[in-house]
Amino acid sequence: MGSSQAGIVSGEPVLDAFIAHSQQFRWDALGSQTRAMVRRELLDYIGSAIAGRTAAGMPPWLKVLADMGGRPDARILGGPMVPAPTAALCNGFFGHVLEFDDTHDEAVLHAGSAAIPAAFAAAGLRGQVSGREFCEAILLGIELTCRLGVGTRLNLVEGGWIYTALLGHFGATLAAARLIDPHPEILRNALGIVYCLTGGNHESTREGKVTKHVQPGFAAANAVTAALMASRGLGGVNQPISGEDGLNRVYLHGKFDATRALEGLGSRYEFDRLSFKPYPTCRLTHPAISAALEMHALLGADVAKVERVELVIGPQAHDVVGRDNPERRVPRIPVNAQFSIYWCVASALAYGEVTPRQLAEQIPPTPELAAGIARISCSANPAAASRDVGGCTLRVHGAFGTKEVTHTNAKGHPDHPLSDAELLAKFHANLAYASVPASDAEQLAEAIFAIDAMEDVRPLADAIASAAAH
Repeated sequence: MGSSQAGIVSGEPVLDAFIAHSQQFRWDALGSQTRAMVRRELLDYIGSAIAGRTAAGMPPWLKVLADMGGRPDARILGGPMVPAPTAALCNGFFGHVLEFDDTHDEAVLHAGSAAIPAAFAAAGLRGQVSGREFCEAILLGIELTCRLGVGTRLNLVEGGWIYTALLGHFGATLAAARLIDPHPEILRNALGIVYCLTGGNHESTREGKVTKHVQPGFAAANAVTAALMASRGLGGVNQPISGEDGLNRVYLHGKFDATRALEGLGSRYEFDRLSFKPYPTCRLTHPAISAALEMHALLGADVAKVERVELVIGPQAHDVVGRDNPERRVPRIPVNAQFSIYWCVASALAYGEVTPRQLAEQIPPTPELAAGIARISCSANPAAASRDVGGCTLRVHGAFGTKEVTHTNAKGHPDHPLSDAELLAKFHANLAYASVPASDAEQLAEAIFAIDAMEDVRPLADAIASAAAH
C-alpha cells in the first residue's frame, strides 16, 4: 500500500493505514457506543490495576526500579513519581497481575494492559493532555493491538508467544507516541524502533512464573522509550511487520493476514468487541467457569454429591490451562491457579464464585477443594477452532444422575456482555478489595466516566495512584 502522506514510508500496509487514520481521527466523530466502550475499558482496567496493586504489593524486584530515581514524570500506583518508562512498567504489571483486565477473545490477547499504562505515563511526561486526546490515544493503540491479533492466524501453541505483549508493543507505542508527538514520521519511527524491543513469550505461563504478568509492563515501558527516542530523531525500521525479517516472518511464521487486519478500519472498531472479565483468571478458563457456576446453581444442595466431572474444551485452551500436571492440580502460587482449569472449575462448583480473595485464600487448595479438583477430568475437542477462546461442555455425575451444561461464549464476551451495572459492581468490588472507601470509589468512577470532558488528565492519574495507596 502506498501513501500520499508526507513523511510516511510506503510498503507497510497495516501501519501505513493506521498512521494515516490517526491523522484524521477525532473523538467527537465517534459513535456514542464506541465512546462508551472507551470509558468502560478505562473503568475496568483501573479497577483491576488498583486491586492488582493490593494483591501484589510492591515486590523488591519492582521496588528496585523505583528506587533508581530519575525525572518525576508519572506516578506508580500507590508509589512515587518516577521516569515515564518506569511508571509504565510498574503500572502495567499491576494492571495485569490479577488476570482481571480485558480480552479480545478472537485475537486471544489482553488489549489494554500495555496501551493504557503507556498512555498514562506519556501523558504525565508531556503534561496538559486533555481527556479527549487521551481517549483518542487509548482507542487507537488498543485498536492496533486487536487488529494485529485478528490478522494473526498462528495460535499460542504453534508460536509460543503471548500476544498481549508481542502485539501490544505496537499498540502501546502508537498510544504513547500519539501523546508525545503525533506527527506521521514520529509515529512511523516509533513503531519501527519498538520492533527492535518486541517480545513476549508463553514459557512464563508454562512454568507458572510471575514474569507472565510483567510482560505487558515491559511492552508499555518499551513503547514509551521508543516514542521518546523517535521524537528526538532516532529512525526505526520501515517495515517492522511485512519486511523480509519483519514480525510476520520472524515471529508469526508467515501467518499474518494484513487484509483481515485492515478490514473496515475507520468504519467499525474491534474495540467494540472487547470482553470484560468476570473472573481473575486466564480467559481460556472462563467458558468452563461460566458453565460450572451455572451447574452450581442448577444442582443446589446436590453439588455436595458430585462424584465425577468431565470437561471438554478447545485444543488451545486444553494446551494452555487444561494440561493434567502437578502445578495445575495443586497450584501453590496464584499464577498456576489462574491458569488451571481444574482449580477454577472446582472453586466455581464449591463456592459459586471465583474472586481475587479466593486467589489469596485457596492457594494451596484446602483439602476440600483439592478433593474437588481430583474429581475433574479434562479433554480437548479436536473439532473446535484452534485460534479463539472457544467454548466448553461440562458434565457432572453423581447420585442425581448426569447433568450437562454447554457454554459457547463465556460471560463478558460482547455477545454475552457484562451490563453497565455488573461492570460497575466489579469496579466497586475491586476497590473494596483494596480497602478504598465506597464513597471514594464512587467519586473515582464518576471521574473516569467524565474523562473526555477533562482539560488535563493528570489529576485523574493522581487520584488513581492515590486510591492504590490505601
